[in-house]
Order: sequence, then structure tokens, then C-alpha cells
Amino acid sequence: MSFWMDISLLMLNTLLLGFINPFFWLVVIIVFMQYRRAVNMEKKLFGQPINSVWKQTFYSIFYGLIGGLFGSVFLLFLGISLESIGIVYLWPVAILLFLFNPRFLCFAYAGGIVAVVALALRVLHPVMPFLENIGILSGLLNIHLPSLLTLVGILHLTEALLIYMSGHKGASPIYLKTAAGDVVGGYSMQRFWPLPLMGLWAMVVAETSSAFVGSIPMPEWWPLLGTVMSPGGGERILYMMLPLVAGLGYSDVAVSSRPSDKRVKAARYLALYSILLTIVAVSAVFWSFMIIPAALMAPLGHELLIKKGNREEFSRAPLFSPTDQGVIVMAVVPGSPAAQAGLQEGDQIKAVNRVPVNSEQHFLELLRLNYQQVLLTVQRHDRELLLPVKLSPVPVSHFGAVFAPGRMPRVYVEMKHSPVWKRWGRRSPSA
Repeated sequence: MSFWMDISLLMLNTLLLGFINPFFWLVVIIVFMQYRRAVNMEKKLFGQPINSVWKQTFYSIFYGLIGGLFGSVFLLFLGISLESIGIVYLWPVAILLFLFNPRFLCFAYAGGIVAVVALALRVLHPVMPFLENIGILSGLLNIHLPSLLTLVGILHLTEALLIYMSGHKGASPIYLKTAAGDVVGGYSMQRFWPLPLMGLWAMVVAETSSAFVGSIPMPEWWPLLGTVMSPGGGERILYMMLPLVAGLGYSDVAVSSRPSDKRVKAARYLALYSILLTIVAVSAVFWSFMIIPAALMAPLGHELLIKKGNREEFSRAPLFSPTDQGVIVMAVVPGSPAAQAGLQEGDQIKAVNRVPVNSEQHFLELLRLNYQQVLLTVQRHDRELLLPVKLSPVPVSHFGAVFAPGRMPRVYVEMKHSPVWKRWGRRSPSA
């Protein structure tokens, strides 16, 4: 018990050091800017913000701490050492992929590519021994591939946990133009988390080194994944805990399912992918041939996951599509007259002061005619409700409800992907 207490306290102390790391707050600033961008889009589309930038950022820091603790436990248990996973190759490859499509900024793709290239070099090395003398290639030959791919699995398992806990929070309503040309209502689900992490760094030192004074002896079976280091006589491997900072992001669209349901399904699929990848990668320590399916599973499995999710989401009928009977509420602004009246997502406003509503524009006109206070006839599931709403002194334009798109929506979003480098120097079109 004393061993686990000592190692846990050491890990927690290392994690807390991440909060004084300037890179952690740099990631927080990036997260803040991403949320501000999303809120600005809400203002552009609907004339008022739906979410709070500061609230979103606070939740991200809170859940990021939970995710960092979760991921660090696995990194420690498996003994993944940073100096052996080829981190100097992962980031350049990930950034290069990002330039072609932002969603490729992911270690699943970068890690898979690095692993496949490393495997190819190992096949060529016996007939081309000079490869080990080329600096950039010699590093690839020495990567501990099971550790690299296990790291990919752990990071995605951590992301699955964070998606399950908070992937639906702050979902923004959007009008989306589908491939068929129809404009439907949906939700943009974008979450970002700064993670303080504990990382391990291994080094070979003399057995008599003072560095071992006060260190915690680890069990004989640890590290489970092994290491590429081979200490000589009178030497031992010393592992140091280092405070690290990482950032995870989740981006999805909910069109035929509600954000709360979509995040559960997305988290479940991602967790399954992560667990399978981790099992296959760890098994490669004992059966070396398993590293081949692990290397292929990292990028291909992740891509299959995204394709499957999009296919399921867009193959079903959308939740919010144009209607000629009333207006359907997609979102309610906190603190607005709509929120104070008790309107909820999914409510269908059928009449204002008993006058039937046939469009959003017609609804706003009826509000202007009855500015002080109105009585809304609302269909909620199988019940019809009468909700009084006090408008004055708030302008009608700040009623506080986002409705499903009408027959002729003025603004909408199209799902188009173009390389980042093509966007440089090009002004963003107005919505």
C-alpha cells in the first residue's frame, strides 16, 4: 500500500506542476480563442450569442484536469517513455497533415504514418545497412513502436472519456446545407481540453549515481511495454516524471440526433477503437508481428470511425427541417424572455395570442404587434401548453430563441473541406 501511495502522490505532484507551465496557459488561450470564434459565429448567424466563452473555457479546464489524471494513470502503469516514441517525428507529420485538412491534426494519422515508415525502414535495413548512418532515418529505426501506438490508444481513450462527460456541452445550433441541397437544422459540437499530463523520461545512469537517492523502486514486471535501452554493466535505467501539456479536441455535427445522444455514441465507438488499438499494440511486445496490424489500425480505424459516424448521422431524417406549421425551437438563450417563459429545445410554437404562426418572420411580426406581453401556444411532445411571455423592454429581435430553418433561410453553413494552405491570403466569405 505504501508503494502505491508514494507513486500516486508523486504523480499528482507532477500533474500539479503542469499548472505553472506557461505552455499549459498557452493551450488555454488557444482554447479560449476557439470558443470565441464559435460564439462570434453564433452572433453572425442568429444576432446574439448562445454560449458564454468564459464558461466554456472554465469547463474545458475542469474536464481537462480529469482527463489528464486519467491518461497519466495509464502512461505510468504501462511505463511509456517519451524518449522512445519518436515524438520529434509525430508533430511535424501531424502539422503537415493539418495543412491538407484540419481534422488530420491527430496522432492516430501521424502515429500510423510514422510507424509504417519505421517498419518499412526495418525491412530495408538488412540489405541497406547504411540507412542507420542517416540521422533522420536512424531515429526512426530506434522508435519503440508498441509504445508509440499504445500512446495513440491511450490519448484517444482519454478523449472518449472527455467526449462522454462534456462533448454535448455548448453545442451551437447551425443551419446546414446537405449534399442533397436541403438546408436543415443541426448542432455544431466543438470541445477543446487543455490536459496537464505526467510523462516519463528514461535515462541510463550508473548504479552508484546519487540520482537514485529517494527514488521509488518499481516492480520487476514494470515497465510493461519494455524499453529500447540496453544498460551495460554497473548501469541501471532511471525513469523521471515530467510535467507535460497536451491539448485534445472534438468536432462533430448532430443533425439527426440530439447532442447528448450523439456524444454517447461517439464516445462509445472511440473507446472501442482505443481499447482494441491498445490491446493490439501491447500484444506486439510479446508477438512482434502484431505491430503490423497495430500500425495499420491507428489511421485506418480512426478514418473508418469518422466515416461510419457521418454515414449514420446523415442517413436518417433530420431533427429540424422546414415546416409550414408553427416554428420549432432549436436552442434558447439563457436569461432571455424565451428562457424565462420556459421554452425548451424541441418545442413547437403554434400560435401567438391564438393567432396561428406559419414562419419565423410571421412569428416576429406577431410579437411586434403585441409587444408588452403575449401568450404562446406551444406543442411539447404530446402536450399543448400555454406560456405567457413578457417582452418589454427587450427588443423583439432579442426574444432569445433559435428556430429551425424555414423554406428560404438567409444564412447557412456548407460542409466543404479545402487544404489550409489554399485558404492563406483568402478572405473568409460572409455568412
